[in-house]
Amino acid sequence: MCVHITTRVEMGLWPSNAPTGYIKEKRIDRKCESLIDPERAPVIKKIFEKVAHERWSGRKIYNWLKHDLNFRVLPSKKHLSLGNIYRLLENHFYNGVFEYSRNSGNWYQGKHEPLITKELFNEVQLQIKGNALKTREERELAFTRIMTCGLCGSCISACEKYKKLKGGGMNVHVYYGCTKAKTLSVWVHERNRFY
Repeated sequence: MCVHITTRVEMGLWPSNAPTGYIKEKRIDRKCESLIDPERAPVIKKIFEKVAHERWSGRKIYNWLKHDLNFRVLPSKKHLSLGNIYRLLENHFYNGVFEYSRNSGNWYQGKHEPLITKELFNEVQLQIKGNALKTREERELAFTRIMTCGLCGSCISACEKYKKLKGGGMNVHVYYGCTKAKTLSVWVHERNRFY
């Protein structure tokens, strides 16, 4: 880590782009300070509250942000992906602390104003971990265990796609497809015979 970066993080200043919900101060005398983005910060706080108190899943948050709010991030003006939503929910920066560099174990008290309390952050982490354990069991879709592919005999997998209706509702479509597991295992077996 560069000396000037070390100095900044020790001062509680995040040395990289500000996370969604914050903006970087442009003034020379306050360089690197992360300030609350008045437009996006309330939405970020609401995301944490919906996950903690209303038990919303990442997918439900994703649909709410994209279809109901048309929420976009700076500077790209793109929608948050589902993966980015989970990374956001696991980011300690929102409760006032940060780790720099990532996975280094070096934690710093941020100079920025926290968007959420540590208690709310911890509640969200429990909810996320609980959802991760329950997801496979709860999201078992019809026919996946009783149908097999008519061509190769492999299992059938399923995925859900969401489509917003003009009236404001949401349509859920389930698509089924062959996993091609048996075809793949035959191909690997045949390939290994030649090596």
